[in-house]
Order: sequence, then C-alpha cells, then structure tokens
Amino acid sequence: MENDRDKLLDVQDLTVRFYTDDGVVHAVNGVSLSLAEGETLGLVGETGAGKTTTALAILGLVPSPPGKTESSATIFDRQDLRLLKESEYRKVRGNKISMIFQDPMTSLNPTMTVTEQIAEAIRNHRNITRQEAKVEAVKMLETVRIPADRAFEYPHQFSGGMKQRVVIAIALACNPKLLIADEPTTALDVTIQAQVLELMKELKNKLNTAIVMITHDLGIVSEICDKVAIMYAGEIVESGSLEQIYDNPRHPYTNGLFGSLPDIEKDVEFLSSIEGMMPDPADLPVGCKFHPRCKYARPVCSEQIPNNNEIEPGHFARCLIYEGKLPGQEVKKYV
Repeated sequence: MENDRDKLLDVQDLTVRFYTDDGVVHAVNGVSLSLAEGETLGLVGETGAGKTTTALAILGLVPSPPGKTESSATIFDRQDLRLLKESEYRKVRGNKISMIFQDPMTSLNPTMTVTEQIAEAIRNHRNITRQEAKVEAVKMLETVRIPADRAFEYPHQFSGGMKQRVVIAIALACNPKLLIADEPTTALDVTIQAQVLELMKELKNKLNTAIVMITHDLGIVSEICDKVAIMYAGEIVESGSLEQIYDNPRHPYTNGLFGSLPDIEKDVEFLSSIEGMMPDPADLPVGCKFHPRCKYARPVCSEQIPNNNEIEPGHFARCLIYEGKLPGQEVKKYV
C-alpha cells in the first residue's frame, strides 16, 4: 500500500447523518479510503449503500441542513478539505476534483450548446477570454471523440453515449487530479458502455488522473480498477487490490455479489442471490449490519460490531469470522 506521502486522497472515518423530522438517517458510517495519483478505486455496492453520498461528502456537497458531515481526516493533495471555506472549496471542485454525475440527461443544460457548457467550466477556474475558452472546449470535445463540426449543437441533438462523453469532457476540462465517476455507464447500452470505459482508460493514462468509480457492476470494476472497496449500509465491509477481491473474496456480502453473477462455464438453472433487502439507513440493525441477510450469521452477529480485520497485507474484511467469534465458519468462494 502507498504511504502517506504518496496518497492523493486520504479519507478517515467519514460519517454523514441526515437529521429529519422522522429521525436520523445514518447514510455513511465511518468510511475510510485512500487513493494514489493515477490509481482507480472501484466503490461497489447495491443501491442505497451510501456510495454517492460518500462522493458528495468528499466534494463538500452534502446539503446542510439536514445533512451533517464529519471525519477524522479528509486530505486531498496534502490539503485538509475540512478546513476550507465554501469559496475555497469552489476553487477545488471542477478544477482539482471533478465529478461525472449518473445521468447525462439531467447534467446538461438544454438551453446551451455543449461547447458553451465546457467553456463555462474552464472559465470558472482559468483566467482566459470567452473565445479562448471556446477553443479549449472544442479541443476537449475532440479529445472525447466528438468531431469539431458538432461543437455548437445542443444536448438534444446528441445520442446518450455522446451526451455522456460531453459530461466527461466537462469533468476533465481543467485536467483534475481526481475524477469521481458516479455510475457513468448505467444509462448506456453495452456497446456504448464499452466505448465510454475505453475512453476513460485512455484519458486516465494520458492525464494520470486518479478515479473513484462508483458502480454496482463488477464487470466494469474488473475493466478499469486497481483497488476495490465493497460498501454495504454506509460501511466499507471489504477492501483490497483488484486481484485480492476477485480471486479471494472474504466477506459474505462480497461472496454473495460474485455468486449472483452468471458464469458461462457453469450450467445452472438459477443464479445464487442474496436474500432480503438493503436495511433502512434510518433503522440499521444492531451489531453487524449484514447479519439479517447473512447465511453465516450466529446470535453473536446481532450483538457485536465487527472490526475491520486485515486478512492479508492490504486486504481487509469486516466480519466476526476473522475474529474467532464464529468457530468452524469459513466463507466459501462464490457459494
């Protein structure tokens, strides 16, 4: 693992709560993650796991009220983001840290040409003229494989895949050190999805941009990521290198995710699935948050909160099995 000097992003014990009339929503619960320059982290989990809220908290975009964000440390490029005023944070967003939002249809302004929207992002962070910004914007469009003769068209004139490329162009316009991609291929068909992923890999290699890839698709993670963090009910329950997670998944939840994937080498009538639903963040289970859905669970799982146990160097899993509390239990791969 990288040492502290190598870390571009270092988040420790990130917590996000939403205080509502109906109670407290525990959206993110003590998340820690780190990333080096040029590295890609896959943040994986079901809908409602807290992935997007984690990203918004890093960017300082959790609405307050009702949200409240706390952490032991949120260090980016050796700067503590917790100490920034809102005016200072705006100089970081879109410049040093950019985000690709999930739906390109709602991320683009239908009344502005795509070039104007990219140029606006550039002028917010660089002291250049409108004309110079437009020239840069057209170059950026060509970088994401949109020809210059389409530069002054409006979003409704583009396909879904091209809209997503425009959103990527906006995010990368100022050459950010960190790109947060929130399920950037969810709304796309598989052919366009592959093209967008290939484009992101090329740009990552060209610009040495670190990426946090938020997704529920383990296939996408295997294509682009170096490290993986599995998230459940606002916690990271397993983390490690891509090889460690894919070759040796050790948390029952991770194991269940892999078990639900089709395997062309196996002839089965039904895929394995994880029973039950993601818990309500306003009413989380006591003890291990996964125990109501876990086939390895024992009474102790509803009483004790598991530690983040290091299974092997750099590979962590949050389960009582690895604390000797569930004797005789062993997580079997993809079963």
